[in-house]
Amino acid sequence: MGQATRTTKLQLDLGKRASGGANTEKRAYLDKTAKVLNEGRAFYIEFFLAHAGKLDEKVSYYSEKHQEMRERKISAQELLTWAEAATCATKQHPHPWAGWNFSERFPQMPFAYRRSIIKDAIGKARSYLSNRSRWQKTGKKKGKPGLPGASNHPTLYEGTLTLDLSESSKQGCFVRLKVYTGQTWEWHNYPVRVSRYFEQRLRDSAWEQESPS
Repeated sequence: MGQATRTTKLQLDLGKRASGGANTEKRAYLDKTAKVLNEGRAFYIEFFLAHAGKLDEKVSYYSEKHQEMRERKISAQELLTWAEAATCATKQHPHPWAGWNFSERFPQMPFAYRRSIIKDAIGKARSYLSNRSRWQKTGKKKGKPGLPGASNHPTLYEGTLTLDLSESSKQGCFVRLKVYTGQTWEWHNYPVRVSRYFEQRLRDSAWEQESPS
């Protein structure tokens, strides 16, 4: 049986610095982070569309239920692993495919961010190809689906943010984010707007202190 997890949404305080909000420089880092992630997402959308056949590849597996070998569509996780092997320089794969060197174009991007944009790109590419296929079957000349856009809100997973509730106080609390400064990836603290509900949860002894995801 699955375990239910409570979710609390925290709003960054991007108001004026004099009122406790993030300073101008830190706000600029957020914009730069969103921009570079959109550029990275565009890279992978282009990559998957250039290798569209891979998205429909069939994978053989042994079915315990039917006690036989069967085929299924390649999973998003398998596509992610394949894409990283083809585009990211590692000890196992030191030479990415020609023209698709993500490591060179986006040096030092945290792997959690990279994997989030790859997963997003897989969904966007598959959706586009599916819509295009349906359009082609209609035989119509109008209504052709447009290429998928790369813009999206950043998705923060463990490894790109931390929230230490023990440091929270009446003055508020801060979330630590991994952001792009335009040159490097750095950790910076951002003030969070604290509601009465959240304050109550901070006092709740049942609250589990763990990194949000």
